[in-house]
Amino acid sequence: MKHIHKIFTLILISYFANAQVYTYPMLAKQFSTSYVTGSARMQGMGGSQSVLGADLSSIAGNAAGLGFYSRSEIGLNFAVNAASTSADYLSQSTNNTNNLFHMPNFGIVISGDYLSSSSWRGAFGIGYSRQVVLTQPLTIEGTNNRSSYLDNLIQKAGDKGATGATLDDEYDPYYNTADSPEAAAYQAYLINPNSTTGGAPFERYLPHLPTKQFGYGTNSGSVSQWDISYGAAYQDRLYIGLGVHFSKLNTTHSQRWDESFPGNNYVAGFSMEEQLITTGSGISASLGVIYKLKPNLRVALNVQSPTYYDQMNEQLTGLMTPQVSAIPVSGGIIKKVKPVKLTPNEFTYQMVTPFRISGGMAYFFGKRGLISADLELLNYSGMSVSSAELGPYANQQFKDKYNSQISKNYQSVVNMKVGAEFRVSSAWTLRGGAALYGSGFSSTYDSIDRNQFQVSGGLGYRSAAYYVDFAVVQRTGKDAYTPYALKNAADYASAALKLTNTQFTLGGGIFF
Repeated sequence: MKHIHKIFTLILISYFANAQVYTYPMLAKQFSTSYVTGSARMQGMGGSQSVLGADLSSIAGNAAGLGFYSRSEIGLNFAVNAASTSADYLSQSTNNTNNLFHMPNFGIVISGDYLSSSSWRGAFGIGYSRQVVLTQPLTIEGTNNRSSYLDNLIQKAGDKGATGATLDDEYDPYYNTADSPEAAAYQAYLINPNSTTGGAPFERYLPHLPTKQFGYGTNSGSVSQWDISYGAAYQDRLYIGLGVHFSKLNTTHSQRWDESFPGNNYVAGFSMEEQLITTGSGISASLGVIYKLKPNLRVALNVQSPTYYDQMNEQLTGLMTPQVSAIPVSGGIIKKVKPVKLTPNEFTYQMVTPFRISGGMAYFFGKRGLISADLELLNYSGMSVSSAELGPYANQQFKDKYNSQISKNYQSVVNMKVGAEFRVSSAWTLRGGAALYGSGFSSTYDSIDRNQFQVSGGLGYRSAAYYVDFAVVQRTGKDAYTPYALKNAADYASAALKLTNTQFTLGGGIFF
């Protein structure tokens, strides 16, 4: 199969993601970044779950928390996620929203009985959890007086030394497919070779007219896990847990880019649609410890290995649709040109996500409540990609190119989470929390502050036989999206983005 190292300009706004030109480092970052996970109880407390036990979140998180179970439990959680993106592009503001109903997690915990001759007890848990959920949409619109997306394709054609003849070689008339966007634009009469050289510099019709631009992007899918964990308690003071996590990745990124050229008697405009589908399976393991320094004070440490994705499968499709008014050609005028498809591309590669380590502390005010805090360290610069599909030499080039980008543009981050729980009666509990997530981008990438801030609250009811929890979490942050780039930075524009993501989660379970 063909491999395209930088396939196309693709919107990568996701549940936290950054919108930039599509690259494998950017996808690795997106697939490695999770925010609101776990049960409604833990979501309401800001996600500070590493030191708190006896909760279904321990199955996917710190498995040592399973050691706090003294009885068995089965439970599940449902959530509605509302994502909104406000964009400012070329002095024009737009907003797009998207809602998603999903299941953050469910699981079952089987608790062991106390043994009269042993100081140990333990609990086994198996569950399902969603670690990354893609929902963030994007719409941008504006009038560009400096450039068009076609100028980007003109530069690409020139950079690779293309001529009209070589771009014809990239086109299959039987299937009506082109191997690159610039070849598709050439077949659609949107760009033309210089009449003297037969190649660079390529041209477009009436380039000095204003260009009306409209971009729309959606993401869907998730990174989910099946988690199998065991936690044990020693004398109700030391808790140790081990988990194995089987990840399943299934995502779709889609975008449409429209341009129109008012007053252009040759080409009225065009649209470019692209879709990338990525699937993969991975495995990771975690080891956690919780220790009671005092009856009301405990600390925790949890280490999670990178997730090793043995085979990531991607499929890229695209379609360029021109709106032609009157193209002069030898022997007449062309008034209609059919859409040109991009040659479908399939490729497989391997990916390793960051190593992460988290620790926490919690203080309990008797049975009235608690306050907890977590710190989570992720080493984004430790991500890596490779491809066994390529030969040894090509694979080494692939790794050198993208893994050096990872080392240069990404860095370690520390995520901070705090939460509190207050029992207002024997059955009812109020919760609140906050979190700050680091962007993971180094200063060599750009100067945008992509940190994400999150606030949350919740309510819970407990009886001897069952429980019900509700939580609301809102996360906000900034980002930027560049639909295309040109050699002269003054000739293209980026959109300033404000991201808002709100999730409502309802969960419950029964004890047995």
